Amino acid sequence: MAIVASIAASLDGFIRTESGDMAWLNGAMRRDEDYGMANTMQRAGAYVLGARTYRESVATFGGGMTTSPTYVLTHAAPDEAPSGVTFTSEDVRTVVMTAQSATDKDVNVFGGGDVLTQALAADALDELMVALIPVLLGGGTRLFGELQESKRLSLTDCTSFKSGIVLLRYASA
Repeated sequence: MAIVASIAASLDGFIRTESGDMAWLNGAMRRDEDYGMANTMQRAGAYVLGARTYRESVATFGGGMTTSPTYVLTHAAPDEAPSGVTFTSEDVRTVVMTAQSATDKDVNVFGGGDVLTQALAADALDELMVALIPVLLGGGTRLFGELQESKRLSLTDCTSFKSGIVLLRYASA
């Protein structure tokens, strides 16, 4: 059982445009290519999400996509939570450990640069998957925020696709 984070970024290191849009991803991915997301989701027994990622997932896919425990990092929890969803303002390491205790499968961490930066800083990830998309955005939301200290990662796999997407898998060093 591992703590896995995955994210897609433009070649120049952005996850959103200046306006917050992520539609640029749609034109880059091909239906005939398997980027490993289905396997990642099958291995998951719990999820840790940033609040924005959670809201966008619900808006895009609707609620109830999974019966796995889901923990949402937020400073503004709603009065009511859907079944299986916990809103929390605890630190990311504590939330990841709570999620890990709720399953015997992987814990998937999804969110923007803030969530990933917090997870990296807290040494709360076993694996980081970054899909580099062959697009230059020129600005927007950075893949990672500022870390207080450097983090060494070890490349465990690199897969390139005809679309030009490169999937990099790293383990914590």
